[in-house]
Amino acid sequence: IRLEAVPLPHDQIGPALDNGQLDLAIGFLPEVADTLHQPLLSDRYVVLMRQGHPVAQRWSQLQARTSTPEAAQQILAELEFAAVRTHADTLRILELMHWQHRLRLTVSHFLSLPGIVRSSDLAVLMPRNFAQGFAQAGALAILEPDLPLRDFTVSMHWSARFDKDPCLQWLRATVAQLFSTHTLTP
Repeated sequence: IRLEAVPLPHDQIGPALDNGQLDLAIGFLPEVADTLHQPLLSDRYVVLMRQGHPVAQRWSQLQARTSTPEAAQQILAELEFAAVRTHADTLRILELMHWQHRLRLTVSHFLSLPGIVRSSDLAVLMPRNFAQGFAQAGALAILEPDLPLRDFTVSMHWSARFDKDPCLQWLRATVAQLFSTHTLTP
């Protein structure tokens, strides 16, 4: 077996699966239609920032007492953000929260952000699973505010044309076994 990760615009994934250019597509891909799919895991967007950030400290104080959603939003509205250009939903959340004018840095991948966030006052919206891994390395705090579009499901997609292919059945079963936190039906 040889695996290769190929980034494609979402509108090209369905046709690439159907013509055999791709065997699987994995991600939060609500725009990908006309495919078979299985949910793998549920996640949510959180805010990652350095430990000791003034907003993180005020957030902790706010969470310790009864507060209103408006008070939480007011504290978070003070943040300046970094974002990943290919992760459109985080950019959409910034827009829905009217924080897009606070975007100061755009990068190409989440992996570049922990060092930047650790050494600055920038915050980033990212999936909780990523954020937890980065925070375990130290010096980062995770806030879980009530954000629009915060919950999402990562799914595995494939073409009905190749549903019965034994090699691809094995690959899908292996991916599901390795990465699924959902109960999947065969």
